[in-house]
Amino acid sequence: MYNLYIMQIHQPLARTQIYLTETQQKRLSAASRRAAVSKSELIRLAVDQFLDQQTPTHHATQTQRLAELAGLWADRADMADPTAYVQALRRPRF
Repeated sequence: MYNLYIMQIHQPLARTQIYLTETQQKRLSAASRRAAVSKSELIRLAVDQFLDQQTPTHHATQTQRLAELAGLWADRADMADPTAYVQALRRPRF
């Protein structure tokens, strides 16, 4: 029966195991009964929904963020000599 269910899904599936609290398990079981779908299906839907809400970090976005950082400390007089700056930071501790 399990194999028939898995074969109905048209995408390859990877098996995973998760731990839920008892409350989460009860709520998931109730939601599964209400929706007339498996708990696995509800979890897959929840994962998709979560991932869809995440902001993708595209290469262009990363490049733009790095470009915005360029010259960030250019006007700092205390950073003219980075070695001296780091040594001054460490001096009180050593």
